[in-house]
Amino acid sequence: MRNLPSQIDAPFFNSRGSLSTVAFLNLQETTLMTATLDLVHERVDDIPLLIGLAQKLDLPGVLDRHLGDHHLHQGLSYGSLATVWIAFILSEGDHRKVSVRDWVQRHCQTLSRLIGQPIRPTDFTDDRLGIVLRRLSPAATWHGLETDLWRATCDVYDLSVERVRLDSTTAYGFHTATDGGLMQRGHSKDHRPDLPQLKLMAAAAEPSGQVLVSEIYPGQTADDPLYLPMINRVRDLLGQTGLLYVGDCKMAALATRADIVAHGDYYLTTLPLTGTTPAELDQWIAAVTAGQQVVELLWDGPRLLGAGYEFERPLTATLGQRTVTWQERVQVLRSRSLAATQDRALEDRLRRAEADLRGLTPPPGRGRRQYDDETALGAAVAAVLERQDATALLRVQWQRQEQVHTSYVGRGRGGPGRAQRTVTRVRYQITAVERDPVAVAQRQARHGWRVQVSNAPRQRLSLTDSVLGYRSGWSLERDFHLLKDRPLGISPLWVRREDQIVGLTRLLTVALRVLTLFEVLVRRGQAQRKERLRGLYPGQAQRTTERPTGFRVLRAIAQLEMTLTQISGPDGDHWQISPVPELLEQVLSYLDLSPAIYKRLAENST
Repeated sequence: MRNLPSQIDAPFFNSRGSLSTVAFLNLQETTLMTATLDLVHERVDDIPLLIGLAQKLDLPGVLDRHLGDHHLHQGLSYGSLATVWIAFILSEGDHRKVSVRDWVQRHCQTLSRLIGQPIRPTDFTDDRLGIVLRRLSPAATWHGLETDLWRATCDVYDLSVERVRLDSTTAYGFHTATDGGLMQRGHSKDHRPDLPQLKLMAAAAEPSGQVLVSEIYPGQTADDPLYLPMINRVRDLLGQTGLLYVGDCKMAALATRADIVAHGDYYLTTLPLTGTTPAELDQWIAAVTAGQQVVELLWDGPRLLGAGYEFERPLTATLGQRTVTWQERVQVLRSRSLAATQDRALEDRLRRAEADLRGLTPPPGRGRRQYDDETALGAAVAAVLERQDATALLRVQWQRQEQVHTSYVGRGRGGPGRAQRTVTRVRYQITAVERDPVAVAQRQARHGWRVQVSNAPRQRLSLTDSVLGYRSGWSLERDFHLLKDRPLGISPLWVRREDQIVGLTRLLTVALRVLTLFEVLVRRGQAQRKERLRGLYPGQAQRTTERPTGFRVLRAIAQLEMTLTQISGPDGDHWQISPVPELLEQVLSYLDLSPAIYKRLAENST
């Protein structure tokens, strides 16, 4: 086409980036058609947003500093390779190395312009990505990388650390467990005890839920000894004391609590029901039910959380050559929601137990087992009660039933002098299954109780704040869910060598940091501007939300079908980008990113 303008305006293109019929006819009026146009489309979607956020965090630079280089290496640096790989994982929901190269080829122009250098066909081969994982695996490299990544994040965005949450999870793979290897069978939090797994321990800053540090251990490792190494790493990372560390009952080991106290920090944890704690808890609860102890109602605004009370006790522990003594607050708490949940569970168990008990002695009939031994029936009843945890809650009664049957001995008709025999058949029939109302009420009175302990002063952590602080553990648990579900999907692990297993797990935790930060910034931006995002729910165009998930926002942006189009004509190649929709502009503003990261993809046309 002659006299084709050097840059065609966006209105000439439809929503998919194709030259519209109206524009084509208008061009016909002023130009002479002597050649055809070649159009090449490239989906852009959420890639500029993800690369832009990573660059704002200086993620490629941080990775380059710690992954290093090789004197013979050519092409993209390891930091750029890892950054593009993370964008692929978050955009496609796939962490397999084999899929990255094809994806990069489909978005080559977009990625080249975002990174600022051309991408070679050999940049994203399986071997090169394997090198990235191998360089991520050393512990010293990883510790320094996590430190710089957190500091780089705080340099750009204000993330407060009110407390530090610690917990662990597992990730499985279809591997063969070997002695001394990383992938081992152990207690599976993924309900796959048949498969080898690794254990991931992490510490996250609350309330943001941003992962601070993480470490990988063999799958059979117990949780208890993993807390202190993580706490020491958090101290080194943040460079401060007086932090509040929160964890579940596996953090309640006396040595762990003593070490936290010795370093001038605070803890908040629950006591496990082991040792003397069950008997002590019975006494603490009995004091309430007997009216000897007054409890305090705990409110979260208009919502009643429950009730509880607390007292102090002295503790002493020996750490090496040092003796540590402190006052510990023991908080005896009853959660209203937990009690209601346990009440429902008890009711379900009682109903199942009643049905199972009545089913032990069905009416006589073919294929229906009958109990003719009272001892055997008693054992079966006890087994049902034990299985449903209702031993002291149900009263079961049964009776002996006899049926006498007289018949002639031998074959043929009977007569007056014919010998007879009498057979007595015995069966036991359950006649009543009743609940013990007193025992059931006593069991319900114990529902919802737990014991929390802390050394934090009341001025810093009230009883209500302790409940709310411990309940906020969903932040790290949700991080683990994101790590296991889409888009990260760590399980199952699709690499075999241990250094690559470690490297891939660490790469996915970096991607997790990007995803959780993205979600935090979007929600914070909405709260500050009092806005609600629209267009996130397929088929519900008018539905809005003020707390969207990061994955839902990224999926909605991908469904906008932002397209980069190459127009090849007689006077050269020209690039055109779809207009930036309102939803995307809103999200970019929350991240403090400019829509120019999309628009500049069409600049520098030849």
